[in-house]
Amino acid sequence: MNPIEALKTEHRAIETALEILSEMFPRIQDLHGNGIVRDARRLLDFFRTFADTCHHGKEERFLFPVLERIGVSRKGGPIGVMLSEHEEGRILLRQLEEALGLVGAGDPSAGILFKTAAEAYIELLRQHIFKEDTVLFQIAEDRLSTIRKSTLADQFDRFEKEQIGTGTHEAFHQRLDELTQRYVDPE
Repeated sequence: MNPIEALKTEHRAIETALEILSEMFPRIQDLHGNGIVRDARRLLDFFRTFADTCHHGKEERFLFPVLERIGVSRKGGPIGVMLSEHEEGRILLRQLEEALGLVGAGDPSAGILFKTAAEAYIELLRQHIFKEDTVLFQIAEDRLSTIRKSTLADQFDRFEKEQIGTGTHEAFHQRLDELTQRYVDPE
C-alpha cells in the first residue's frame, strides 16, 4: 500500500476514536455507566499505542526525515508544526490518563478534568489530522518518488511489527468497532 494512503487510513481510525471519546466523556463526567472507566482506559491505550507510538512514530522516524531531505522545512515549516502538535497531544493524553485515574478513585472533580482534557485533545487531533491530510501528505505525494514511497512502506511495516506487534493493528480496529457500538451507535 502507498505509505501516505496508509497514514491517511490510520487517520480515519483515529477520527473514529475521537468520536468515541466525544461520546464517552459526558458519561465519565457524570460517573454514569458501568464499565466506562475500563472502556476509557482501553480507548486511551488506543491513543497511546496506535496513534502516538505507531502512527506518530512512523511519521517522526521515517516520513519527516525523508521530507526534510527533499527540502521540506522543519523549523518554521509544516514538519515543525506537526512535531509540536505531537508533543502537545502527548501532554493532553497524560492529562486524560491522570484524570481517569482520579475518576476511578471517585474524585468528584475528576470528571470535569477529564472533560477539559478530552475536549482539548479532540480539537487538537482533528485540526492536526486536517493539516496533515491536506498539506503535509499532499507535499509527500507530490514530491516523493515511487522508490522512496516503497522504502517508506517497508519501513512502516517493519516498525509496526517491532513497536506494537503483528496483529495488534487489527485488534485495535476491532476494539474501535466494539466501542463505537457501545458509545456512538448504541441500539
